[in-house]
Amino acid sequence: MRDRVDGAEFAALTQLLAGHRIDGARFQEPAFARCQAALTASPVQASSLDLAVLLRQALRHEEAKRGWTSVPGAQISHIAFAAFDAWETVGLEKRVTGGKLYVSAKRWKPDWLSVDDDRGVDALAQAEVVRRFEDDIVVSGDPFLKAVHRPGYRSIGQRAAVRAALSTPPGATLAIALATGEGKSLIFQIVQAVGFTGMPEAQARRGVTLVIVPTVALGINHEKAAIETCGLDAPLSYSSGDQDRNSVLVERISDGRQALCFASPEAACGPLRSALGKAAEGGHLKALVVDEAHLVDQWGSGFRTEFQELGALRQELLRKAQPEARLRTLLLSATLTDSSTETLRIFFGEGEGFEMISAVQLRPEPDYWIARPTNDEIQTTRVLEALYHLPRPLALYVTEVEQAILWHQRLKETGFRRLGLVHGDSSQDMREKVVNQWRHGAIDIVVGTSAFGLGIDYAHARSVVHACVPETLDRFYQEVGRAGRDGRTAISLIVPAASDFAKAERISRKWLIGKDRGRERWETMFSRKITLPNGGGFAVRLDDRPGTSERDIDMIGDRNTDWNLRVLMLMSRAGLIRLLGKPRGSLPPGMWMGIEILDHGHLEADRWLVAVEPVRRLAVDAAARNFELMQSYLRDDCCAADTFEELYGKDRIGRVCSRCKTCRSDPTKRKPSKPVGEPRSPWPAVALDPRLAALLGSDGRLLVTYDREPFSRSDARRFGETMRRLHGFDVHNFIVLGSPPLDIERGLAFAGQAALFLTTVDSLAQVRLPVGPEVVLVGADAVLMTSSLEPRVGRQRIFIANKKLPSPETPSRRLVDVFGGKTLDLDEFFGRVAA
Repeated sequence: MRDRVDGAEFAALTQLLAGHRIDGARFQEPAFARCQAALTASPVQASSLDLAVLLRQALRHEEAKRGWTSVPGAQISHIAFAAFDAWETVGLEKRVTGGKLYVSAKRWKPDWLSVDDDRGVDALAQAEVVRRFEDDIVVSGDPFLKAVHRPGYRSIGQRAAVRAALSTPPGATLAIALATGEGKSLIFQIVQAVGFTGMPEAQARRGVTLVIVPTVALGINHEKAAIETCGLDAPLSYSSGDQDRNSVLVERISDGRQALCFASPEAACGPLRSALGKAAEGGHLKALVVDEAHLVDQWGSGFRTEFQELGALRQELLRKAQPEARLRTLLLSATLTDSSTETLRIFFGEGEGFEMISAVQLRPEPDYWIARPTNDEIQTTRVLEALYHLPRPLALYVTEVEQAILWHQRLKETGFRRLGLVHGDSSQDMREKVVNQWRHGAIDIVVGTSAFGLGIDYAHARSVVHACVPETLDRFYQEVGRAGRDGRTAISLIVPAASDFAKAERISRKWLIGKDRGRERWETMFSRKITLPNGGGFAVRLDDRPGTSERDIDMIGDRNTDWNLRVLMLMSRAGLIRLLGKPRGSLPPGMWMGIEILDHGHLEADRWLVAVEPVRRLAVDAAARNFELMQSYLRDDCCAADTFEELYGKDRIGRVCSRCKTCRSDPTKRKPSKPVGEPRSPWPAVALDPRLAALLGSDGRLLVTYDREPFSRSDARRFGETMRRLHGFDVHNFIVLGSPPLDIERGLAFAGQAALFLTTVDSLAQVRLPVGPEVVLVGADAVLMTSSLEPRVGRQRIFIANKKLPSPETPSRRLVDVFGGKTLDLDEFFGRVAA
């Protein structure tokens, strides 16, 4: 913890609470800084109840700093508390001494939770116990990290993800699961800086990387980071209503000068579509990156269908580009279920391959608490009690819009003022306002549905409370992840009512239309289709009634449109049609969707039974399984990590026991963490460049020997020039074994702006580089194994070693004398590559 020794911040805060001025005091601790900011804000926005809860948080935090050995108190003379007398309600004990009021925090141990920690339910969250030490870890990196001013990687998972991303072939798609906090943004920053392997140098450093973001706020955050880190010029993010900025973006995208562009799916499929097409035709569109890619599965099944229309946009852009200049697609997420992955494969799998790389570790920060189900009235009482005691910032999640509005009003009536509200019906402006207030500490509680939290990167949120039963365990885990992003303990508390279970089960099923009703809606839409010009498919109307029967006569509005959209999504998943997005040109009034027919049996009942029903059934089963896992978690009879592993796959996720009832009650049941290993890039080897094939021996090996060590200045210069040429031959892997005979950083100076992967190892068995030819620079003190010298399919190797290096098999003989492959001396090698 920061500033844990002298207690100066707490002392200054107590002076403020006692009614004194504290000019010049600077607060770094979030618990103290938030209380101070709320007390001194002008105009005053906090109620005395808001301030009392923040005061309790500060006192509990100070108690933790003292090792829980003494209970700190504070004299209260600040005018903000003049009329407040609900100290007991918020877990504060008051006493009056000498006519002065003093308060101290009591430990919260409600009888409706199984509390086996004498320090109370909120102890570790109030203490902000460090659970992740990412700031102290730097994993050895690649030379191109200099382009974005990074000394190394945050984790081996991030390194593997970046290397796999940069190895993605033209037209292919890579889904990347990388844990929250491990820096997914580095991936697209590096792409814009150095391009992909196999790209000509001029193309690699120019062109557009389009990043799809779910919220404008996230796009703006990415823009600020990219300007600071990558040295790019604004604007980088598309924002509706800002015509001047958007016009600049459109112009720069069209001719390939816009290095990075952050946009919503609506903007990409709408106003940016033409400019993106021009960039693709000109060979200037490097990549399509979808941030929070799991939303394609979650949101596209019900609302904001542009997330799934991105698949059609991608196909359009691929068709416009020359084969070697086709964009790569990168799908980024912190967690991907089997269902999410399959949906992504359906919408983004066409092209030159779809692969996935996962380096996800379960979050170590959450302290999980589960209340037993009760009735609605007691649920309300329990949630309010929790909100009186838990540390801020706090997110209160419910499932439905009506519940969110009700809880927001209830909290206002209770006396809270530093509140925000976000739900599916909130305007974009309102969402952005709440997000900014949350990020800048102006509000303490946000009441929200699952619509709140996307793209929120505020580090210091401490509590997440669920006054509902989420319809999927995946949704629950995503929402818990809004807190603790600073690597410190955060509390997750779920308080279900018995009535919530049926509601959650209903919601988990409601997006899945029956096949007969779905085909009926499709027949109506298709019967009223409009043929688009130039073989562009058809336009079908989304807001039309599903039929002419009596039950359909009044089916209009958003709900009806949603059902029609779901039918099209289902058909697209089943391979009957392809969604083309919003049609261009003149069409009658209404909401229209462009489609391409892929299966001419799309109107036949038998075809729906064979093609659509299995896809629908898979979706039903996936939703049911996800809900069953949510119920399993709520039974609270096993370690939470076991349940999350079952959801995300033991083979794809690193296990971490954070803190749950099982582990709290019996530490011997706490299983050891299973760290994430460094996954290999999933991409197969590509055909050798003819120039490289001619250089290598017939078995894909070459031994280059030198007899001058260290390299002379001339040799070092020629070495750098040769490595740059080899990089142009599609050699992207460089391995240093032992102590090199030259300054590698200077020798590979060009790699600061190139997709070249560098690793220094003691043994070639440790190498985890992507598949492809490798240069192995062998130091005089290195040890080579016989197996390392054998021919390898997809890993052709150029060994550069001292002529005196002994053979690993026969140490009395030199390697150059017994090597079974082709050999050259250093000067010959330089000359052959330069020829």
